[in-house]
Amino acid sequence: MDTVMQDTPLKSNPLNIVNGFRYVPGDHYLENITFKQLKDFKQFYAQQVTEDPYAPGVRDRAMIKLVFNPYSLKLSVSNTQNYFQSYGANETDGGKVRVFPPLSESIVDDPLFLTVLRKDAELMREYCNRMGKDELNLSIHLIRYKSIEGGASYSSPVWLHLDDEPLVFIHLINLTENALGADNVISEMDNKPKHVLRLTKPLDTLIVDTMKKHAVTPLGSTGGVAYRDVMLVNLEAEVQQKK
Repeated sequence: MDTVMQDTPLKSNPLNIVNGFRYVPGDHYLENITFKQLKDFKQFYAQQVTEDPYAPGVRDRAMIKLVFNPYSLKLSVSNTQNYFQSYGANETDGGKVRVFPPLSESIVDDPLFLTVLRKDAELMREYCNRMGKDELNLSIHLIRYKSIEGGASYSSPVWLHLDDEPLVFIHLINLTENALGADNVISEMDNKPKHVLRLTKPLDTLIVDTMKKHAVTPLGSTGGVAYRDVMLVNLEAEVQQKK
C-alpha cells in the first residue's frame, strides 16, 4: 500500500496497525475504478444522504452496518443497524445509541464500494491475524459536511479524540473548490497537533487506529455552498455492539 505520511511504526501493541495514522493517495484505490463508476457513486451518495437528526443544519449522512469476512470477502447486512460510541470516544454524542438515516443495502453490490473494501481488507486481515478473528462488524457512514460563506459544518466530536473503533478508513468522495478548512489533524495523547494533512482528490484516504488522536477542522466556504463528502469504513469494537 503506497503511503505519503506515517510515523515510524512501533509494533509492541497488537492494536498498533498504522501507528496512529496513514495517508493513502486516492490513486491507490482508483487504479481499479473507472470514471463512470466514480461518477455513479457520487450520484448514489447524493441520493442517499439526508439531514443528520443529531446535528440538523450541520451535516447530512446515511449509515449501514455490515458483517464482513476479510479473508473470503463475504459480506452481509447486519441484523443491528444502531450506532454506539462510548462517552470516552465522543463527549458530544457518546454514551447513547444513535439511529442514522439508513444507507441502501444496494451498496453491497456497488463496484466502487467493493473495490475500496477489498483494498481496506488488507489491513483488516492484519488486525484479524493479531486478534484471532475472522469476522468483523463494520459500519459504513456517508457523511456530507456542507457550509455557506461565513458558516461552519463540523464533526462529532469536534476536536482531537480517540475512536472506539480499532481501525477507521476515511475516504474522500468529493471536496468542492470553494471549501475552507476540512484539514485532518493528528496528535499524540498530549493533544498538541503534530501533523496536518488534507484530503483533496477522490478517494484520498486517511486511516487511523487508536495509537494517536485525530480530528478534522470545521468546513467553511469562500462563497456559495461548499461540500466535503466522505465515506467512513469503521471496524467496530465489541463495546459498540449495542442492540
